[in-house]
Amino acid sequence: MTTTASQRAAEPATGGDRRTEGRLRAWLLAWLAFLPLAVFRAGVLAEPDTFWEIRIGRLIMAQHAIPATDTFTWTVHGKPYFLNSWGFDVLLGIAYRLGGLPGAAWLCALIVMGIAALALGLARALGASPAAAAAALFLAAAPLTIWLSARPSLVDYAAVPALVMLLRGLERGRARWAAVALTGLITVAWINLHAAALLAVAITGASAVLLLLVRRGAWRYAAAAAAAAALACLANPYGIGVLHQAVQVRDAAKQSIAEWMPLNWASPVQDLALAAGLASLVLAWRRREIVLTAALAVCIAGSVEAWRMLPFVVILSMPVLASFASGPPEPIRGYLASRRVMFQRCGALGLAALIAIAAPSLTHIGRPEPSMYPVGLVADVPHGCRLFTDVFTGSYSILARPDVLVSEDSRNNLYGPAFLVKEERVLQGYGNLSRGLAGAGCVLVPRSDALAQRLRHDPLWRVRAADQTAVLYVRR
Repeated sequence: MTTTASQRAAEPATGGDRRTEGRLRAWLLAWLAFLPLAVFRAGVLAEPDTFWEIRIGRLIMAQHAIPATDTFTWTVHGKPYFLNSWGFDVLLGIAYRLGGLPGAAWLCALIVMGIAALALGLARALGASPAAAAAALFLAAAPLTIWLSARPSLVDYAAVPALVMLLRGLERGRARWAAVALTGLITVAWINLHAAALLAVAITGASAVLLLLVRRGAWRYAAAAAAAAALACLANPYGIGVLHQAVQVRDAAKQSIAEWMPLNWASPVQDLALAAGLASLVLAWRRREIVLTAALAVCIAGSVEAWRMLPFVVILSMPVLASFASGPPEPIRGYLASRRVMFQRCGALGLAALIAIAAPSLTHIGRPEPSMYPVGLVADVPHGCRLFTDVFTGSYSILARPDVLVSEDSRNNLYGPAFLVKEERVLQGYGNLSRGLAGAGCVLVPRSDALAQRLRHDPLWRVRAADQTAVLYVRR
């Protein structure tokens, strides 16, 4: 049979289409390899903020207004309160209305998969191969696991790589004014989902400074993007007050929450994450990836001050290291090629292990962590009782028992350091308990707290219910 010229012309195109489809399929598989981790994190809700955020989201939808004062506690009832994630709270509230706690957990799992997609998209833009990107994402899963809980920070982890990809286009002269406008739009959405959108101003500003030094033609557009991000941060219900709110949250948290404290140099996980970030910073600078260099520099500097910034370092380092691994120097390339089968088998075994670990989570998606939240005892609290408890049980009770006012929850910026120290002393059984528990009708605390032991011998209190982790007392 004779092959026509048109048939011969079509053959290369068909081969090219097949190669393109194969690469897209490889990227899709790399993305799906992250799914077990998302399912694993959705299996248990451990973050205390999740529960009161759902309650606030439901209140916003019911009242068509953002609450301005506290209505969940009996200790600081009526105190003015700023919400730094009202938009995310509404999303959680909608998910909860549709599917309860499992619905909220699945929403956060979807955001986690979005983070993976954006990280892989950045890796692809940097020239990484699907295999290298999948391997880097798999290795990043270990340090990221603890951070991918159901909380507003998930929005931040997605927004930063999205912003970097947008600014890279601006850096390379592609639709620069459109990139400036999109920077503003992304920041408007971000600031209303979580006040951490102020990070966009830092990244765009640092990008403008570096571009001024290295690539003068683009710095003006980056400066315009920084101005757009700064103005967009004001497009929130609190206006310029969002700055005061951010400082208030930081000051209240850095004294009592570990993740707000400076980098712990004795932690191997933190050290490895920082080392990966520094290596990526050097690689990005050598490749003249100015925006990526600026973003890494901002996040690394922030991590030294507060190690809660380390997830950003890991997420931005993964694409850079994957790109380097896709085209290493010749000696390394030869070694990798000679061990290709071994790496493939190890990767398959690692993925199989992750699937085996994640699979049981499908049976309890959205379950409150049993060791932290005494669900049954919260249900046993008498109607309308003023409950003295810790931040974890207090946060869960705000959602599960709207009729019960609690002594505290995880909104540290509402209470302030002095209040939290005083409450912690009572939980540890110090001081005059009659004064420390004044106003409380019920006490629900972990068995391990000294307060639980003291109340067992106090004639003013009796045990109403108990389980393996906590005890519920009511005043006689």
